[in-house]
Amino acid sequence: MSEKKGNTVKLEYDFDTARNLEVYLPSLSNWVRVTSREFRSFNGKRRIQGKEYKGSLYLFGTNKLTDGIEYEPNKIVEHKWKSIRRPGE
Repeated sequence: MSEKKGNTVKLEYDFDTARNLEVYLPSLSNWVRVTSREFRSFNGKRRIQGKEYKGSLYLFGTNKLTDGIEYEPNKIVEHKWKSIRRPGE
């Protein structure tokens, strides 16, 4: 049997994932419904069932917490991947 690859970590959710999860997009001047995976990593206004949410912010697809300061606002916070390959390899 082959080894399992890809996203194998179970993501932590510190909110009810079955609720109506929304993020505010200033470019649309509107609230948009999103999945729980996007919600936990959105660096901007978030709300659950119409109530403002001030909770943990995670790097997208990981359980690593971040404060979001070094990331662009109103976007999903993603890990800044760096290649370990050297030119010419």
